[in-house]
Amino acid sequence: MEFTLTAALPEDAPAITDVFFASFTNALSQRMTPDTEDVRAFETAFFKNAAEEAQSSKGTDFIKVVATGPGQEQGQGQDPVIAGFAIWKHYEGEKDPHEGEKIEWPPSSDSALCESFFSGVDQERKKAIGDQPHYYLSMLGVDPKFGRQGLGGRLLKWGLDRADQEQLITFISSSPAGRGLYEKHGSRAVHSYEVIPGHYETSMVRSVGGVRRCK
Repeated sequence: MEFTLTAALPEDAPAITDVFFASFTNALSQRMTPDTEDVRAFETAFFKNAAEEAQSSKGTDFIKVVATGPGQEQGQGQDPVIAGFAIWKHYEGEKDPHEGEKIEWPPSSDSALCESFFSGVDQERKKAIGDQPHYYLSMLGVDPKFGRQGLGGRLLKWGLDRADQEQLITFISSSPAGRGLYEKHGSRAVHSYEVIPGHYETSMVRSVGGVRRCK
């Protein structure tokens, strides 16, 4: 099986939503965005909008990993499938155009927890980065069916390589499951905090090239 990284398209939104629910299964995700009909519709609309924004804005990159099996190029076997995705944000020090927007969370979600979590991540990013231009890994997910094939690392490295090319630092908000991968690629933890009982989120910063440097 071969894996190819390419830009996500608006029409990929339903398949990426499937990957989202397959990959984000911890207790925090189950509370914030359970796999219900209204939350699925919300996430599909979110990914469609994100892909459209990536097509028209320099500040967003939305990439996918497509799995292609033997014979698929010749029209045989199953169709190619989306195995993973990542959304990268690029800030030049300007204000986030979506900052302050009121999000209408679906009824099945825990709207208060969603608001608290995402506003907390934004505060952590500003505390760690300030007004410096930087890259930010907004979301990364890999379908567990394609686990242990290095896809998370490839999606991560795609953005880190661009940050290095532009000599920019990177911010990542990590769940416990992702921390080891991010540390392996040069990120360091700057603050850990409890979001719900038993779930600790970790704010991480990666200097250019993954080498820790003093400001």
